[in-house]
Amino acid sequence: MGCRVFTKEYSVETRSRFDVIRVTHLIEDAVRESKIADGFVLVFAPHATAAIAVNEYEPRIVEDYVSWIKKVIPPGAGWRHDEIDDNAHAHIASLVIGQSKVLPLSGGRIVRGVWQEILLLEFDGPRRRSLVVQVYGP
Repeated sequence: MGCRVFTKEYSVETRSRFDVIRVTHLIEDAVRESKIADGFVLVFAPHATAAIAVNEYEPRIVEDYVSWIKKVIPPGAGWRHDEIDDNAHAHIASLVIGQSKVLPLSGGRIVRGVWQEILLLEFDGPRRRSLVVQVYGP
């Protein structure tokens, strides 16, 4: 028995240099459209200055995510890449957090905790970002 793959691409507008966008609904739409009930979902941001995370989306914790990034990987901290472009922090944050996540799919639903959302993290906006979703299953 072979594996089916369903691919969908979305465009997401970020609003500021640092932004956290909830994209769970887009991923759920792709799963429904795929008609694949069991397997897994790959969520990928094909960008070097953005990332994908799975965590709670609540305004205060979203501010904490951004504050943590700015504290741990601060913009303008003398990064060598800033000599040609002022976004070294964004590249490093994307590298550390990662541009993709894989989530299990069971019964036509993404398996996730009660408070878990799928998030697109922007570190060099505002920009139009692509989001590639692939659903895999029998």
